[in-house]
Amino acid sequence: MNNISGNDFRNFIISPQFASKIKDIEKSINSLNGVLFSKIVLADNKEIKEIHVITKDFYSPKKISRDVESLLMAKYNISIDYRKISIAQVTEEKNHSPRLKFVDLLITSQGDHLEVLVKLENNDKQFEGKVDCVNWDKNREYIVSRATLEAITSFLKGKVFFQVEEIKKINMDEREVVLVAINLINEQGKENLIGGALIGDDPHRSLVKAILKAVNRRILVE
Repeated sequence: MNNISGNDFRNFIISPQFASKIKDIEKSINSLNGVLFSKIVLADNKEIKEIHVITKDFYSPKKISRDVESLLMAKYNISIDYRKISIAQVTEEKNHSPRLKFVDLLITSQGDHLEVLVKLENNDKQFEGKVDCVNWDKNREYIVSRATLEAITSFLKGKVFFQVEEIKKINMDEREVVLVAINLINEQGKENLIGGALIGDDPHRSLVKAILKAVNRRILVE
């Protein structure tokens, strides 16, 4: 029986039974970091003719090619000539949404001093609103609202001014909801915004979400 050398093995003809496993191999290639899609093309004799791979543009084509070679050898005992691997790269479009997302709320009280810090995020960039004031428990929801609106104003680069008009809690279908009415003031005049959110374990966090519900709708219209 003749031994198959490394070079001969690169041109080894795949059995017809192996053709049914092509989809499984493509699925494995697609699981590699940076790979978006792959397609294996077989010759008439069932030999692998080409492997086409589409990747994200910030991954090295050489590394992707080596990863494909290593995967085929380690998992399927197939040696493939790297010249049969074709890499195409695409640029992913980033979603530059104007919507703000809630990140965190930090409330620190020490004696008569209260500090509220609200963190919001937009497209991986954070915006903070901070209020230092006297520690009044009864007015804490208005202080949280003020810090939230400060963060939103920072995001909008001071182009508008916000004013809390009313905060109200109501019961709907045995669930407690917080409603907030906010005045948006700019050079065109004053506009009333209303948002609401279900009250969860932390009513102050729910309040921040209610404010974002009101303001995000207005930001998306711009």
